[in-house]
Amino acid sequence: MKYESGFTLLELLLVIALLAVTAGVAVQGYEGVQDQGRYDATRFEMAELRKALLQFRRDSGTNDFPRQGIYDCTDAANGNPAGANPDMDFLEEAGSTDAEKIAWCQSPANFWMLFVDPLGDGWNPDTHRGWNGPYLQRKSGLISYEGVDDAWGVADPYQSPFILVNDDDKARIVSIGPDNVYDGEGANPCEPPAGSDDIVLCLLR
Repeated sequence: MKYESGFTLLELLLVIALLAVTAGVAVQGYEGVQDQGRYDATRFEMAELRKALLQFRRDSGTNDFPRQGIYDCTDAANGNPAGANPDMDFLEEAGSTDAEKIAWCQSPANFWMLFVDPLGDGWNPDTHRGWNGPYLQRKSGLISYEGVDDAWGVADPYQSPFILVNDDDKARIVSIGPDNVYDGEGANPCEPPAGSDDIVLCLLR
C-alpha cells in the first residue's frame, strides 16, 4: 500500500497560528519602535526650540520671552491692556482690530517672534542687543489652535502644535502629544499631570 506524504489539516492550522502569532509580535514591536522614535524626535525638537527661545531672550538683553515684558502683545505698559502693543509690527495674519491682534499674538502655539522681528528694531551691532533672528529655520505653516487662525506654529512629530506656556517664572514648551489636547499643569510645572501624554520642557530648568 502506498502512502502519500503531506500536511494534515491540524498541522496546517498549527502553522497558520504560529505565523499569526509571529506577525502580531512583529507588528507590536514595530509600533513600539515607532512610538519611541516619535518621542525621541519630539524631545530633540523641543531642545532646539528651547535653544532658540533662550537665544531670543539673551539677544534682547532682557529677561523676556515672547509675550512678556517689551514683547507683551498688549499696551498694558501704558495702562491699556485692551489695546494692542503700539510698538509691535503685527503681521497681516494678526487681523486688523486690536482684539484680533492680541488674540493672535497671545496664542500659545504662535512662535512668530522667532521668525520675524516683532518690534522692527533689528540688531544693534554696538550694544549687541536686539533681534538677531530668525531663530528657527523652518516653519510648519499657518495653523489654527484654540480658536485662533493663521498662527506661525511649529508642529511636533505627532502633528500637533508645540505650545509656549510662559506664565509666572515657569516658562515651558509643551508637546500636547497624540491626543492634541493640552492637559494643563501638574503639581510640578516642569512635569505633565499624571496620566497625561503631554511632554514638558521647562526653559530655565
